[in-house]
Amino acid sequence: MKQRRIVMRGTLALVASFAVAACDDSTGLDSFEDGLLLDMAIVAADATMEDLGTWSMPFGFAGPSLVEGRGGPGRPGGRHGVGGPLSGTRIKTFYDAVGVEQDSYDELTTASVHHETEVSGDVERDKWSATIYRLRDMTITGMEGEEAHRTRNGSGEEEITRSRNLDEDGTVRTSHMSGSFTYADVVVPAPGSATRYPISGTVTRSMTGSVVNGPNGDETRSAEITITFDGDETATIVVNGEEREIDLTTREGRSPLRKRGRG
Repeated sequence: MKQRRIVMRGTLALVASFAVAACDDSTGLDSFEDGLLLDMAIVAADATMEDLGTWSMPFGFAGPSLVEGRGGPGRPGGRHGVGGPLSGTRIKTFYDAVGVEQDSYDELTTASVHHETEVSGDVERDKWSATIYRLRDMTITGMEGEEAHRTRNGSGEEEITRSRNLDEDGTVRTSHMSGSFTYADVVVPAPGSATRYPISGTVTRSMTGSVVNGPNGDETRSAEITITFDGDETATIVVNGEEREIDLTTREGRSPLRKRGRG
């Protein structure tokens, strides 16, 4: 019996809702001193930690249903990623080396898996908190035989509501963000490896953020974000040309965003 598919909700329709703030410069600024740009950088860093927390698991979720084959959609089963407890569903379909669908996972003959996830929940990191919703549609390859690495490609959409950030001057900034993202050849050590840090690959994000009736009135920003992995404990994040680091060793509840070269 064929499984249902998680349907992408269409981020462009959400972005259109930000038209109330279109009087501002929607191209964004190139400095993290801009509050909305900082918010989007934090969201991207949080999503990276969420990814990292699941990539070390067999198929992105814990629990006995991991090896039940296609199995139908189900809950993640506990904590999803480093950012906090999220709930959601996932669908997984296995294929052999010639692309024939398999009824169940086989550790030697399964070559790839099509993995769709839908997660939502509340996250909190230092002075930032938000409610997140993310859809991911991923293809994981390189699994056949005694694997050492897996390669992830795919895309997704996200919506961030009730995002609150406490600035150093005590001002609370509340924003709403949405966007899309793409994974390109992200190579990750196989589950059980000595390290879990991605060896190579990029994640690109296009985001729009909005504040209504903020300290500066109505504002909107757009950001183009690129995250690059190179095998060590940090990832490089570039937001509208401004470069920072994501500390992949960050503990739960702490912000992983760092200035470049910070120890």
